[in-house]
Amino acid sequence: MVQQNRLANMNRMKKCAAIFLSLILLPAVSVAWGPEGHRIIGDIARGRLTPTARLHVKELLGDDDLAAVAVWADDIKGERPETYGWHFVDIPKDASGFSEARDCYRPDEKHAYSLEDHHNCVVDRITIFKQVLADTGTSRQNRIEALKFLVHFVGDVHQPMHAIGEARGGNAIHVIEFGSPECGKYPCNLHLAWDIGLIGHTGLSERQYVSRLDHLIASRRLATAANAAPADWANQSFQLAKKVWVNDGGAVDESYYKNDIAIVDQRLALAGLRLAVLINQVLGNQGDLVHGANK
Repeated sequence: MVQQNRLANMNRMKKCAAIFLSLILLPAVSVAWGPEGHRIIGDIARGRLTPTARLHVKELLGDDDLAAVAVWADDIKGERPETYGWHFVDIPKDASGFSEARDCYRPDEKHAYSLEDHHNCVVDRITIFKQVLADTGTSRQNRIEALKFLVHFVGDVHQPMHAIGEARGGNAIHVIEFGSPECGKYPCNLHLAWDIGLIGHTGLSERQYVSRLDHLIASRRLATAANAAPADWANQSFQLAKKVWVNDGGAVDESYYKNDIAIVDQRLALAGLRLAVLINQVLGNQGDLVHGANK
């Protein structure tokens, strides 16, 4: 038994190290769930698409599936700086909830086009890209990008730290994560713990995690909660962020993990379900894609 525990701990450490190494060149800012979490969400959604929606997704993405494109929106942030603010919504911690006028226009942000962008938040961007995906009169490339953004942003809005503005969504809250103050090349922080630390601590492979969430969806009947609007998703994440918040210097330890891993699982599962519903609504009843001439 001791040997089994030792091997389990070693495997968990190797898995966490691999995740951290995959992020080591990124700045210490939000990346939402990390690659593993986003791919899990894509896999949950992929298994729940209607046959028609699945066909149209393949026509747009080719050999890629939803999991394969799930981190594309993070990958392009360097070359598309105007997209930076589209990944989150900074709801003030003392607010009652999301306000589009307050939370989606941030003219003082230093990233490109923030002065002109009145939809500079994940809530509005989900709505916008849903409309683009549904528009068969626009270019195929626009629709491909819209689908990729949606796969990622639906995941983002379900990460609690992506819906609270306090301390840069928890990025400025330094924590001791499972006994260590360092996570990769950066100090551990609350946001990073929710991006990758808690998921990594399960010790599960992505396939095992998807199986775990499939069981959760069936046993908890989570599909009944799949129909809601992006603003509702953000408000749910905001309330959860306040619930799981710790002060600077606090601990994300075994006790924290046991208390809150169920929230991680539920948010990942709901993100996958809601992404599937959204794609089915847009692509599930369409005929053949119409791209137009020279597009």
